Amino acid sequence: MDTTYSYPKLRWPLDIQLHSAGDDHALVVRCPLGITDRPLLLVPAIAPILSKFDGALSFQQILDHFSPQGLDEATLKELIRLLDEHHFLANARFFAFEREHRDAFAAAPTRPAALAGLGYPNTAEPLRQLVAGYLAPYEPSVKGQKLIGIISPHIDYRRGGTCYGAVYPRLNESNAELLIVIGTAHQFSRNLFHLCGKDFECPLGLSSCDTEFVTQLAHRHGIKRAFQDEFLHKREHSLELQLPFLKMLKPTAKIVPILVGSFHSMLMHQRLPHEWEEYESFASALTEIVRQRASSGAEICFVAGVDMAHVGRAFGDEGALSQERMAEIAQRDAEYLQAIETHDKKRLFGHMAEDCDARRMCGFPTVYTLMDVIDRLGWRTRCNTVKYDQAVDYRSDCAVTFAGMAIYLL
Repeated sequence: MDTTYSYPKLRWPLDIQLHSAGDDHALVVRCPLGITDRPLLLVPAIAPILSKFDGALSFQQILDHFSPQGLDEATLKELIRLLDEHHFLANARFFAFEREHRDAFAAAPTRPAALAGLGYPNTAEPLRQLVAGYLAPYEPSVKGQKLIGIISPHIDYRRGGTCYGAVYPRLNESNAELLIVIGTAHQFSRNLFHLCGKDFECPLGLSSCDTEFVTQLAHRHGIKRAFQDEFLHKREHSLELQLPFLKMLKPTAKIVPILVGSFHSMLMHQRLPHEWEEYESFASALTEIVRQRASSGAEICFVAGVDMAHVGRAFGDEGALSQERMAEIAQRDAEYLQAIETHDKKRLFGHMAEDCDARRMCGFPTVYTLMDVIDRLGWRTRCNTVKYDQAVDYRSDCAVTFAGMAIYLL
């Protein structure tokens, strides 16, 4: 039975945020998965009404609750109509629309560049000039050291471009033609790891996927769970923002795209990742295939697209950001980076578990997985922090921290 109007229910996930421009304020509702591209702008007073769209309250109950504040039947019906039109309600219309989009992505031969024309130029020459400008201030690295991985930000170029520019020249120290590009899955899934077997589009050229590697990894880990939420790759920026730099520096390299979900349950239960079957299955499978490729002479480099702390009222913290607060964050971040530099993954996990990821370190699961696979391979490494930075907006009370790091084989 269609309960769109009788028992309205918002679907999930949705991104609902209050945006301000001078004296103008709007409640902006978006689909973070990109199933629908159109945002919906509402007056902020609608927010309490939306909180009641949980499928448990009837149309009449919602109307009765808010009628003392001036809500009438026609306005409530119009709100439901707008949400339904934008596919923001959990009903048959949305589920059919979602299935259509997921099936289309699954059938597509390539993963389109979602941020081209938005986060960076959508044509080759302007993008080439932009990337070259970020790389230019840094001396080209000299080969002679065995680079096996870099850790790069995935923040937008406007805020993090100098950090990308500082770390990416280190790729000149690697002859790798296979890049395991691994990064944060920002959208929720019941699965922990997400593979993609598609070539990735970029204005600088197509990044070819090593489909043989991806297929072997999926078979060892479980095809269903490896690809069940492949759709998350469609809009995820953590890998896409690496591609322009990779195409500039490693234009012929193949990629293995991997997204990593949250370790929240592990931190809550204070149980190390290898104690969870899903993690152990993936980490051991990835290690096995990397070992096989390396033993056959393949040069491999890991590229991790990760950010660090997300703090401030914009992320739900209490109290305004200050220079003193950001100094405290920098100190805690230094402890996090030191655990990575010393390749001590237990220390890294303990650092995160002691406050249950209070800084919202979105890159932690990816970095831990990378360190663990290196351990399993038996590779002795050293890691250098190339650059650490903070993007702080005191006006919007929003701060993100990030770093560039290079990992070498001893």
